[in-house]
Amino acid sequence: MTPAPVLTTHALLAIGFAIPMLFAPDDFLWLYGASPDADGIYLARLFGAALVAISIVTWLAREAPEGLALDALCVGLSIGCAIGFVVSVHHQLTHPAAGPLGWTTVGVFAGLAAVYGALWLGREARRGAASLQAG
Repeated sequence: MTPAPVLTTHALLAIGFAIPMLFAPDDFLWLYGASPDADGIYLARLFGAALVAISIVTWLAREAPEGLALDALCVGLSIGCAIGFVVSVHHQLTHPAAGPLGWTTVGVFAGLAAVYGALWLGREARRGAASLQAG
């Protein structure tokens, strides 16, 4: 498996969530059963800004060469998405008003965490096999 399709998908998902978080956070969060106040809208917009950054980084990293930077990106995104998965599951289980749409967020975070983790572990295994052959 190569990172390019995963990074492309992640970039598109991130920008797809960033736009409504930045420009219509109250309407978008309503779909998740939330009724944010001014502070909640502010935090949603900050999250939208972070998603723009993630989208840009993952989009530009699609053509990154093999190496430490790509490994670091895969590890960081895997851990970040795993944390997002845990937070999303906790929210779904403790807030009955969250609604079924929240489970899609759980699925997205779970899928991305697993794929980035598999990418990194696969790269580590190949690197280990190459060093054994060289030695």
